[in-house]
Amino acid sequence: MSPSSSSTSSIPKPSFKIDEIINNSWKIVKELGSGGCGIVYEVERIRGTNMGMHAAMKAETIDKNYSETLAAEALVLRRMQWSSHFCRIYLAGRPSPNCNIIVMSLVGRSLSWLRRQNPSQRFTLSTAIRLGIQCLEAIKDLHSIGIIHRDVKGSNFAIGQGNLCRTVHMIDFGFARFYLTRGLDGNLHHRNPRQKAPYLGTDRYCSVFVHMRKEQGRRDDLWSFLYMLVEFIVGQLPWRSSPYKNLLSKKLQSEEYLLRNCPLEFYAIFDHIRYLNYSARPNYALITRKLSGICQRKRYALDDPYDWEEGGRYYEEISLQKVDKTKMKTKTKCIIDENNDKLAKLKVEEIEQNGKQQTDEMQSNHKLHDLAHISSIIQKDESIRLSNLNESEILTHNNGLQNCSTETSPNFMH
Repeated sequence: MSPSSSSTSSIPKPSFKIDEIINNSWKIVKELGSGGCGIVYEVERIRGTNMGMHAAMKAETIDKNYSETLAAEALVLRRMQWSSHFCRIYLAGRPSPNCNIIVMSLVGRSLSWLRRQNPSQRFTLSTAIRLGIQCLEAIKDLHSIGIIHRDVKGSNFAIGQGNLCRTVHMIDFGFARFYLTRGLDGNLHHRNPRQKAPYLGTDRYCSVFVHMRKEQGRRDDLWSFLYMLVEFIVGQLPWRSSPYKNLLSKKLQSEEYLLRNCPLEFYAIFDHIRYLNYSARPNYALITRKLSGICQRKRYALDDPYDWEEGGRYYEEISLQKVDKTKMKTKTKCIIDENNDKLAKLKVEEIEQNGKQQTDEMQSNHKLHDLAHISSIIQKDESIRLSNLNESEILTHNNGLQNCSTETSPNFMH
């Protein structure tokens, strides 16, 4: 592994070579993408149980001025291994002093991406409600160990792969925070709300209390959940195009008509959520009953195909889009190959005359392709920090970590 600088950030980004071996157990297969945490790779297990299994490896650079979001994510995921709505974590640690990594189960497309593939950019009611039930289960599970997500939205939920392709997974915990702390009496209590909390979340989905800089609690995750669910059904939220300065007033004004295209049960859900105070425990069972009631009234079965699955409402349209995108990629590759063939036919003297500048540009572009597009590690200060993640602040779940299969080694965090 070697660090490489990005033109968009002064922080060096971790870089791994294809076929590089990690912790004697995982081999780098290919780069999958980049994001706030750094780089994401696909890796293959080469030793131990489940040899040949593919997983995702996230990597971030450790910098004193930035939160270690992967260290936080690893410690959150370790406590969620009992829940089917969270990724399995196979390895977490530091292969070098300046880099954190996590190896975790691969997931499929996000719910936001799947929604946008539909012709109307919305799910059918059947798909939306059944996805909502699973998302609520994930939120409830996270809350049960004393953590709030603080960035609930469609792009932070994804379907699984293989046998888990119908299971929704909650992902990305860069904004997560413990809402419980242990008091002097040894008991767990809600954290005292700050007079002015930082603005954290995504503008479109955060609650009105976040705009008011109120402390976030479990209620705020559910406000975002409701907004997300409305978007699933309607295709967009009323304030989608509103500038930030108008968002709070727009959200308050929209309460009268926000749910007009949603099932009647949504009004009871909204009434429950908006009257919750900071420390109140949401009635998850009530919300689940209302959503399940819609399925019963409409005669939706939980095992009905989702919109993107074979037999689903938009399966053919989405499949055609995939074919078109594949054709576009093939056509682009043919053009590149043709250009490469032309370049190969250049005379030696032409290459000697003009090739140096061209080669330098190609090398520079290669570096940019590898690393320059990686955005900086996103959150400072208010993301969970490693120092905040101690056992005394966790509400232990009954199932604990019985199913956790995380590897450890002398150089890796426990």
